[in-house]
Amino acid sequence: MHAVRRTVADTTRRLVSRFYNQFWNGRNYDVAERLMAPRGVLRGTLGATSQGPEGLVTYARRLLDAFPDVEMHVGDLIVERDRAAAHIWWTGTHRGEALGCAATGRRVRYDCVALFRVAHGRIAEVEVHGDRSSLQDQLCARRPRIASA
Repeated sequence: MHAVRRTVADTTRRLVSRFYNQFWNGRNYDVAERLMAPRGVLRGTLGATSQGPEGLVTYARRLLDAFPDVEMHVGDLIVERDRAAAHIWWTGTHRGEALGCAATGRRVRYDCVALFRVAHGRIAEVEVHGDRSSLQDQLCARRPRIASA
C-alpha cells in the first residue's frame, strides 16, 4: 500500500475546515494553538484585529458575547497552495452590544469573504471582508412605527 501524500493545498483546506467546524461551530478553543500561528493575524468582521491563538480566542468570545448562538457556514472554498478564499456567512441572535448597537434579540445573517494565508501548517493571516454597514443596518435599524389613526 502506498502512503497518501498530502499537498500544501490539502493542508490549507483541512486547516480552514477545522477553523470553522472545530473552533467556531464546535466552540473548541483548545484547537486555537494548532490552528493559529503564534504571530498569526486575524482581521475580523467586527473591525478588530487580533494576534496569535490567544487573540483568536479573545476575538471569538467577543463575537459570542454579542451573538451567543453564532453559527458559521462555508459556501465556496477555493484553495491554491497556501492561500484560500471562502465565501462564508454566519447567523446569530443579537444578544449583546455590537457595532455600537445595543442587543435587539433579532436574528441576523452576515455574508462575507475570508482570505487565508497558511505557513508551516498554521494560519498566518485571515482577513474577513463583508458589508459591515448591512450588518449594522440589521442590528441598529429601528422597526417602523405604525401611525395611529
